[in-house]
Amino acid sequence: MATDGLHENETLASLKSEAESLKGKLEEERAKLHDVELHQVAERVEALGQFVMKTRRTLKGHGNKVLCMDWCKDKRRIVSSSQDGKVIVWDSFTTNKVRHCPWWGFRTPALSSSSPSTPL
Repeated sequence: MATDGLHENETLASLKSEAESLKGKLEEERAKLHDVELHQVAERVEALGQFVMKTRRTLKGHGNKVLCMDWCKDKRRIVSSSQDGKVIVWDSFTTNKVRHCPWWGFRTPALSSSSPSTPL
């Protein structure tokens, strides 16, 4: 039974009131940080109207789901990593692979500032 681990003075009602108290404190802390849930933000966002996205180019090279992508500072190259264990640096103008290597468990690819074509 769930109440077997309770001390003599604790009752289910006292535990419920403690849980409600902790829930209230959590809500106060969230309010201090302006922390909100995604659905609350989505309710306040205006609709974009007729926003149409088109595929311009498709980069082919990963053998599994792509975990993340990011643009390099030069705005020409893209770095991507995937579940297939590869990091690929792409030339976005030509869609060619500039470089690829195993990623050894990184979640987010990054480039070295001293050698921009070398993934970290």
